[in-house]
Amino acid sequence: MKVSPKDLIRIHQGQIASRSLSKKLAIAPAMTLYAMSKEESISREVSDQTKLIQVIEGQLSVTYDDGHQDSLTAGELVSLASGQGHALTATEDTIFWQLLLD
Repeated sequence: MKVSPKDLIRIHQGQIASRSLSKKLAIAPAMTLYAMSKEESISREVSDQTKLIQVIEGQLSVTYDDGHQDSLTAGELVSLASGQGHALTATEDTIFWQLLLD
C-alpha cells in the first residue's frame, strides 16, 4: 500500500499529534506517525523494544541519558536499543515516524 505520511497528519501549533499506521499498512510491528510543533517535546522514556525513528520533515533532537544529543533532519534515521532512555524535542515543526521492533 502506498501512503504519503505528510497527507496523514498535520502539525498544529503547541501540540503533538500521533497516528498509528500499523493497521493501515497491515503490518505487525507498531508504527506510529508523529507531528510536533516547534519546541514541543516528549519527556524521557524507555522502551523494552528497539525503536527506529526517522524524520520526514523538520528537525528532531534526541537526548540520551548520558547527555549526548543527536539532531535528525529529513531523511535521517536513528536506532534506539531497548532499555535506552531518551527524550525527543522538535527544534522546528517536525513530522517523524517511529517503528517498534522485537
